Amino acid sequence: MKRTSLAVPALALLLGAGAVGCSTEERGASTTPVAAATTPAVPERLTLQVAAREFHRFVNNEDVARASGDERLALQWVSDGQSALTAAEYRHAVFHDEALPRYEYVEPTFYVPKLSEDTYPQWFVVAAERRVRPVAGQEADKEDPRTALMAFIRRSPEARWTLSLVTMLEEKAEPPEVELDTEGYATAVLTGETDLLIPPKSVAGIQAAIAEEGPDSVPARLMKPGVGTTAYYHETRRIKKEADKSDLAFDVVFPATLHPVFTLRTTDGGALVLYALSRDTVTLAKDQARRPPIPTEAAHLLDSLILGSELHVSQTLQFAAYDPPKAKPKKPQPKAEVIATGGAVTRAYSPQKVN
Repeated sequence: MKRTSLAVPALALLLGAGAVGCSTEERGASTTPVAAATTPAVPERLTLQVAAREFHRFVNNEDVARASGDERLALQWVSDGQSALTAAEYRHAVFHDEALPRYEYVEPTFYVPKLSEDTYPQWFVVAAERRVRPVAGQEADKEDPRTALMAFIRRSPEARWTLSLVTMLEEKAEPPEVELDTEGYATAVLTGETDLLIPPKSVAGIQAAIAEEGPDSVPARLMKPGVGTTAYYHETRRIKKEADKSDLAFDVVFPATLHPVFTLRTTDGGALVLYALSRDTVTLAKDQARRPPIPTEAAHLLDSLILGSELHVSQTLQFAAYDPPKAKPKKPQPKAEVIATGGAVTRAYSPQKVN
């Protein structure tokens, strides 16, 4: 796979669109929210300039919300899995009495599919280096900066553009090169496309099956082992062994979500696929008088102390994968690969048994 081309830099788009805000560096100091655009009387065609405008509008409002701890403002600019992740992040900050991290997005590249004005939902993808702003008295993030892949969606002419998904490129991953036409537009791929190794709508299901069944499963023939696949399987086995020693039972499933799948054609005929997945775990104390331990990453989501012998924890996970084209006869078939990961715990509860 080839490294992503920065063929459509934000500066050029902004110059072509007119004045739509500050540069990334100037934006970093902004503390003024950007008002949503008035809904046009007719559908607005999605262009590179519109994508750049809406991306910077989101970045400015996200920064204002994080600087002030305004969860209500933050939730106005997100949707789908990103809504649950945003709400959980703000709740975590309140629970631990911590400031929310604030981000800078450097050199964004826009992947905008050509869609007709009356086609909805409309969407586009942005790849940008995301940096955490340093805070006085705190150490810098050792993993910072990283490349964020962000999918924005608009479901109707009356709806606001929102961030549906964000996932972070793995450190050693090489993203595929997205195919662009002479005008700089990307090509959307149907989620049921059959010229790829895996139909894009099935990528999440294949990944979930490998995470649950392991490297010897039939689906493992289609995706490379590693992060997002066999790594989850081995983690589950380790946790189950540790739980058994503590007289606990542990189980995990990876259910599908109804969140959108975003798919872009790559220059080699494959696809870059962005999608979401859930990970639901149950920890059960075999002795009904005992209570399972509370994971640190779930404590802020529990409304009260655990009263029952079960603890249910759900994660919203967001990924990007490279889905190769089907190989020609007698040619070796490359496997699909998870190249970006993201997500966090978004729900935790302990059901009370009714006598």
